Order: sequence, then structure tokens, then C-alpha cells
Amino acid sequence: MGGAVSAGEDNDDLIDNLKEAQYIRTEKVEQAFRAIDRGEYYLEAYRDNAYKDLAWKHGNIHLSAPCIYSEVMEALQLQPGLSFLNLGSGTGYLSTMVGLILVHDEFFPWLIPDDENNIWTIYGCGNT
Repeated sequence: MGGAVSAGEDNDDLIDNLKEAQYIRTEKVEQAFRAIDRGEYYLEAYRDNAYKDLAWKHGNIHLSAPCIYSEVMEALQLQPGLSFLNLGSGTGYLSTMVGLILVHDEFFPWLIPDDENNIWTIYGCGNT
């Protein structure tokens, strides 16, 4: 499933294409997609496919097409403070993007390690 959007050269190209095709319609979903590089969830040998609007499966690793994830995130109307349970979360790509919308470090500061190796610092999110 997927393939409705042109392939990008990098994560920003992919998001631009998803916006142009109107899969991504809100700023909060766009920001979450831009903050989390899809290529980081691919095995190195397959990373050239990371920015295509295609599902990817390798053994037990599975990523749905980006257009599917964007449709899910837009349909859920995510807001800070809501809960999200992703059964069979696979790589954690979708859960990570959803988490950026639902949780902020000012809500749960004790969840954020005080170092440079947490997701908030790596992806430039929050106030850490």
C-alpha cells in the first residue's frame, strides 16, 4: 500500500510531497513527521527506500507507507494530554511521532533524561 506520493531524496522532501498530496493537513502532524526522520527506522542497507511512499518489510521489521501513517495521525485529531495505545507498535516510528504531539516535557519532566541522548534533544523538541 502507498506509492501515491512522489519519492523524496530525504525526509523533508517526503513530507513536502505528503503535504502537496494533502495527506498531511495540520501543522502539528507536519512537525511530528519532520522531527522524526523515517530513514532512522530502516536498516542501513535498505535506507535508499526510506523516503518513498511505500510500506517496507524485512523479517519481523515492518513500516507502513508514510501516507497511511499521516492519514492515521490526521484522523485521530491528536492533542496534548490524550492517550494513545499502539498494539503491535513495530519499530516505534508511529508511536514516536504521536508521542511528540501528545506529550511535552513540561507535562512530565521526570520522563526526560537530563542528557544529550534523549529524543527531545536529538530531534530538537521541547525545552531540554
